[in-house]
Amino acid sequence: SWFVFTTWANTNHEHEHETMNEIKKLLNILFPFAATILLWRMVVPVLNPAGILAIVPIMYYSFIRTRPEFLPMAILGCFLLDYNFGTMFFWTSLFCIAYAINYLQTATRPIIEIADGQLVFACFIGLSLFMLGIWVFSWVAIGTAIWMFIITNIFYFAWTKLGDNGR
Repeated sequence: SWFVFTTWANTNHEHEHETMNEIKKLLNILFPFAATILLWRMVVPVLNPAGILAIVPIMYYSFIRTRPEFLPMAILGCFLLDYNFGTMFFWTSLFCIAYAINYLQTATRPIIEIADGQLVFACFIGLSLFMLGIWVFSWVAIGTAIWMFIITNIFYFAWTKLGDNGR
């Protein structure tokens, strides 16, 4: 009877371990999608103006921790950012250009991977916000662009550091 019990306990434990791995795998797949939608919806004028922080998981899971199934969500997320910003294909076209540069030019891949892409992200977001600030051109727009640059880079840095724990 002891043998039967230990065999049953080991089999049950293996089944639980397998189930936990499946749940972990599912959450790992769903997290980038949920994070993008959540950050896009959580518009707070000072902390997340126009849902700009949604660009962080879009860029991170498209270029650093690449997930092929995430690309349609990344493009949709850029459309949603365009909607919040009141622009026509601005974020979407910049994302598509960055994606094409990244995957068509293999020489850029090692540069992007340095420090989890923090420098490349800072350049991308800085150039994007500079173009938006010049387009509207007012002191308020320039101040908002500078604030967005600071808050997105802080959030991206934190995101990459938290992402390092999952390696």
